[in-house]
Amino acid sequence: MTRILKRLEIRHLRLVDALANSDGMSAAAKQLHLTQSALSHQLKVLEDTLGYELFLRHGKKLVITAAGRRVLQTAKEVLSGITELQKDLKAIDQGERVTIRIATECITTFQWLPRVIPAFKHQYPNIQVELKPQTSMQVTQLLEKGEVDIAIKMFPAKESFKNYLLFSDHLVVAMAKDHKLAKNKKVSVEQLIQENLLLCPNAKQKLFMGLSQHVDTHNIQITEFPLTEAIVQWCCAGMGVSVLANWAADAWDQDAITVKRLDVPWGRRQWSAVTLPQIQPTYMKDFMQMLKDMAPV
Repeated sequence: MTRILKRLEIRHLRLVDALANSDGMSAAAKQLHLTQSALSHQLKVLEDTLGYELFLRHGKKLVITAAGRRVLQTAKEVLSGITELQKDLKAIDQGERVTIRIATECITTFQWLPRVIPAFKHQYPNIQVELKPQTSMQVTQLLEKGEVDIAIKMFPAKESFKNYLLFSDHLVVAMAKDHKLAKNKKVSVEQLIQENLLLCPNAKQKLFMGLSQHVDTHNIQITEFPLTEAIVQWCCAGMGVSVLANWAADAWDQDAITVKRLDVPWGRRQWSAVTLPQIQPTYMKDFMQMLKDMAPV
């Protein structure tokens, strides 16, 4: 069986299909752009490879055998599949039947990322855009596994990936307007860790990675919320402070809270769209440009 699979080629399937649907060797040879002797030779090689006679020679005609009919069935299925494959590949190249899969490090991107999708679909109505839910896996790992096409990261990825800079932002500390830190221009790490931090789980992970460069994070008081709305309410009530992007804080109640810049060197971030290092089709380049043009900062 392995020997057959190694030697069986698409041209053999086309040969069987042509012979089964032609009046004789001469017509089949003309259809395949072969000489009659070359066609006879290829048929003999195929029959020897399979170990079965596919056609009976009856005068100038060929009569297909039971084994030949079985090979013909597979030939039609494979050749039809190849035709569909060619159509699909052409459609993909033209930006049809395509899904752009996106993963993001932080759910705060959902405040601006979904606005890009309708604008993109207006230009490319046949392309689907899918936002992948958060996973425990790093977004660059999802790229390497082929599960997503674009990863949105707060910082550029390593050199083995292609980074498209979208925008820069900085971290701020949001607090009630009568909070004791409200009179400060900036908030230091030492001041921050004395407060009850109001954070969503993903934001906690990223923030603590930065804070661990300065202090022991095990004793920091934190209250986790799955929803930003709950964080806003607790923050406005003076039950703690939250750390978020400056642009994300713009959506909060500006009459109830104030924001102060977090005074850390890693507080300024460069959001990037990250892909594998490959030549991108036009529709992907256009989508990347829209991500940049419609970014919040």
